[in-house]
Amino acid sequence: MKEKLLRVLCCPACAADLALKAAAEAGGEVLEGELTCRGCGKTYPVRNSVPRFVETDKYVGNFSFEWLFYRKTQLDSHNRAESSRNDFILKTGRAPADLAGKLVLDVGCGTGRFMEIAGGGGAEVVGVDLSFAVETAAENMKGRANAHVVQADVFHLPFKPGSFDFIYSLGVLHHTPSTREAFLRLPPLLAQRGEASIWVYSAETRYERVRNAFTDFYRFFTCRMPIRLLWLLCHAAVPLYFLKRLGKPGALLEMVLPTSMSPRAEERVLDTFDWYSPRYQFKHTYSEVEGWFREAGLKPRRLGFPVAVTGVKQE
Repeated sequence: MKEKLLRVLCCPACAADLALKAAAEAGGEVLEGELTCRGCGKTYPVRNSVPRFVETDKYVGNFSFEWLFYRKTQLDSHNRAESSRNDFILKTGRAPADLAGKLVLDVGCGTGRFMEIAGGGGAEVVGVDLSFAVETAAENMKGRANAHVVQADVFHLPFKPGSFDFIYSLGVLHHTPSTREAFLRLPPLLAQRGEASIWVYSAETRYERVRNAFTDFYRFFTCRMPIRLLWLLCHAAVPLYFLKRLGKPGALLEMVLPTSMSPRAEERVLDTFDWYSPRYQFKHTYSEVEGWFREAGLKPRRLGFPVAVTGVKQE
């Protein structure tokens, strides 16, 4: 943890400022220590350079397993590719360079895939995640002066109101108990004229709604499986990819048995596991998500990848 992070941190219980006591430091980072609330006196540990505002990973144990196993699978720097960069632009409506000099919050940062993109454009990025993927994110962001990682619950975020110029959450909020309620926690953290972008799973088209119905049927069983058994079954996505490329029969197979269509075998397993393992998985429409933005005082704008919406905080 970098000491300058204190300027945006606050106690999630009472919103008061926090005091930092370092027990071990290296390279300008607090590796081990404790944060103490100046208001209510609650304490929060700093472990492995990450401030911790939760004691467990609650309902996201699958993501802790997933991201500790696939530590670098989606990092552009590791793959020498631009797939995450392209995803970021498509789902936020922003090029990384647009965020230069801004303070940005990545909600559900996972291993730091999009932190790397936003930070590479010149933003200072705070990544927050409920899962123990923060261990991997901190490792992947090590040595980056403009990157911070925090473990916390989206429903009890430890950040001061009005702190961030830009907030994004891509493929995360629909894995909480309430996508809408999770989203509504974000706009108060925006500065005036700040912007928020989210992407959530789609129920926009008839095809997607039918595909989602099959998914929900399978998920009744997969969410109850031992996690390692499900992970092994998800390797079936590797050969299914080739069958699903066979015209109309392939499209029909993808509708009734959804699996990842990533061209990379490792990512097909990861994405399929990500589809079938979470406890919560909700799908939404543009009109539904736009309603949340208006409710929160943001002017929504649809982006081209369903369902991605961005909005600016109104004065």
